[in-house]
Amino acid sequence: MSGLISVGIIFIIFAVGFVLELRGIWPLRTPEALSFVVVKLAAPCLAVTSITARFSRELLRDSLVLLLIAALHILAQFLLSKALSRGLRLVAGRKTIFEVTFTFSNVIFIGLPINQIVFGDEGVSFLFAYYIVILAAFWSFGAAQIASAASADAADARSGVSPANIFNPGFIGVVVGAVLVQIGVKPPVVFDTALGYLADLTVPLSLLVIGANLTVLARGIPRVSPDEIVILLGKFIISPLLMIGLLCAFGVRDLPFWVFLLSSTMPCHMQTSILASHYGVEAAYASGLVGLSTLIGIVTIPVCVALIRLFWV
Repeated sequence: MSGLISVGIIFIIFAVGFVLELRGIWPLRTPEALSFVVVKLAAPCLAVTSITARFSRELLRDSLVLLLIAALHILAQFLLSKALSRGLRLVAGRKTIFEVTFTFSNVIFIGLPINQIVFGDEGVSFLFAYYIVILAAFWSFGAAQIASAASADAADARSGVSPANIFNPGFIGVVVGAVLVQIGVKPPVVFDTALGYLADLTVPLSLLVIGANLTVLARGIPRVSPDEIVILLGKFIISPLLMIGLLCAFGVRDLPFWVFLLSSTMPCHMQTSILASHYGVEAAYASGLVGLSTLIGIVTIPVCVALIRLFWV
């Protein structure tokens, strides 16, 4: 039930952003301003607070195999997304958004409450081993891909991912959090509390922006394109199959196996839509993928949980 509540919360805040944008209630260019706040400020703070609050040097050391599996899973999905985007003949920004969306999933806002209700607090540490890899990969390589696609200079776009795009605020937040954990330093209470308040802006502001971008649906429900169908297959079928193969190959069993498997079935990473909006790269397409995959997740997540409860002894 907790997972369904999370999905319901998402769509309620989607609806608020949708109505505000559709009826012109908020000032012009508000979604762009909110995207800027999330990308440049709130998300980096979230990276720092989530890593320092959930990880220790010992946990990072003990989770090396799981961290490797998560990294290999992301790499496999990205390589597959490149092949699929080529086969679908996607170009420019749509190709980039397809690849990033295919690769990264929403393992925290939806994945965390679902894992807690299914596995209890014991499963949270394994979830965060998966999350830290997604966090680092998304805010480095994923963000850099979208930033590169936004370049109006064809030569720059062909040059690929630049170091300037990789060292964005989100990735810097990941690095800062990891360094603080490694040296065993906790931020002062005042600073940590301020970071927490700023981090708390990430989810609601992100959902408002996604809802605003979904106003394209006011012109009518578009047909689901072949690439969107492939994204859905990737999220709910291909991703868990890849994860099962990796977990079996490394001999992972018991609770870590099921936590990683369930986490691999989550909908699209909603920050893809925020970055797409921030950089002006197929924002409506990215928001549509996030909204559609989250909607489908209302059905697929309970089915996945039921299957896990059936086979998990």
